[in-house]
Amino acid sequence: MQVIISILKANSKQDVKDIVSLINICRQEGTTLLNSYTEDEERIFLGNLRLREAVFVARSDQDKFMGFASIMQRFDSNRLSHCGEAGTWVMPDFRQQSVGKSLWKKGIFPWCRKNGFKHLGFFVMENNKVALYFYENLGFHICGYHRKLISSNKSGYIDALEMEFWVE
Repeated sequence: MQVIISILKANSKQDVKDIVSLINICRQEGTTLLNSYTEDEERIFLGNLRLREAVFVARSDQDKFMGFASIMQRFDSNRLSHCGEAGTWVMPDFRQQSVGKSLWKKGIFPWCRKNGFKHLGFFVMENNKVALYFYENLGFHICGYHRKLISSNKSGYIDALEMEFWVE
């Protein structure tokens, strides 16, 4: 099955619906820091992305939604304008099939090079071993440890690992 990567258009009702659905799946799994959004809230968020921010959608050659990845300006400072924050979310049925890797190789990394992002960083929950393995295989490394950073309904607080990558 071929993975087709495209930049998301905020007015694509199907993409927005699919993204909201996947966020809710990941929230139930406890694998994302994202809040739960309605389709209208997500559409507004996507419509307000800044010039250097983007969301990429992965679909199969049969047009099945596989996942998405985002790249955002990490800090609101001219001196840190080279810093981005990114993330990846893949539908359970398509995990470990190179969907996430395709989102980065065909979407996020080229976007970063074109738009001046040199440094990427983000938090990963310490207990999300699949995400840690995925990002380390992309070339990210752990550069920080934050004790009890993330609030969790199930276990109080969860430790977070800061990951970073320098884009070539």
